[in-house]
Amino acid sequence: MAAGSIYLYLDSKDAIIPLIAESMVAEFVELLPAIRARTVGDPRRELIEVMRAILDVIDKYREAFNVLHHEARYLQRRPQYRNAMKKIASDYLGAVAEIIERGKRMGEIRFEDSHSAVHAIHMLCAGWATGTNYLKDTDKETYWREIAAMVEGRFFAPAKNLGAPAGR
Repeated sequence: MAAGSIYLYLDSKDAIIPLIAESMVAEFVELLPAIRARTVGDPRRELIEVMRAILDVIDKYREAFNVLHHEARYLQRRPQYRNAMKKIASDYLGAVAEIIERGKRMGEIRFEDSHSAVHAIHMLCAGWATGTNYLKDTDKETYWREIAAMVEGRFFAPAKNLGAPAGR
């Protein structure tokens, strides 16, 4: 398709951003049932696997994600895109929120404010795309290990030590 032909289907270049976001989020959401099945109710493992899925989707579309990340805030302020962008964000961020809130109810994940926690997790994953220049000498697996360790250290409640004597 010629570049100019896109305007036969879309009103403006701004209309492309929600389509990119919708496509990326749909790809991520498709992975959620399999992650839930593999993690069998363990919100810690589920959160880590969901973060990995987010990072993999971001990596797959790294340049598009950078544009999306930059333009999304602008589009959310425009009435013609507000509802679409809100739904896309809800599908994406809601998946993370559901896991951490369930984990909190179970005593497995700790945080004070779910919106702050979800945003922090998103920003850690988004950093792989947005920090491209700074991370040019870092491979994805190293980045992954660092952000997973941060989340485990900050949000995960201490593991229950079933075999240790009291007071340890």
